[in-house]
Amino acid sequence: MVTCPICKELLQELTSIHCVKRHGMSKAKVIEQFGKPKRLFLTFAAESTVTTPTISSRDYLDSQLLTDRLNSKTRKFHV
Repeated sequence: MVTCPICKELLQELTSIHCVKRHGMSKAKVIEQFGKPKRLFLTFAAESTVTTPTISSRDYLDSQLLTDRLNSKTRKFHV
C-alpha cells in the first residue's frame, strides 16, 4: 500500500491511470515533481515491532511446570 504524493490517497500501487485521471500528468512527471509515493506498510511495521521479547521469570517457571506435567510418566503432577 502506498499513498499518492499529491493527494495522499491510499493506493495499492501508484499507476499512470490514477495520475492521469486525478492530476492530469503522467506517473513519471508526478514522481519527478513530487517524489516517490510513501509506502504505508513499512512505516506501520517499523512502529509496531518489538526489538527484544520480554520473558518474565514467572513465564519461564510456568513453561517448566507444563513441560514436567506433559513428560511425567507417573502423572504425579496432574491434579
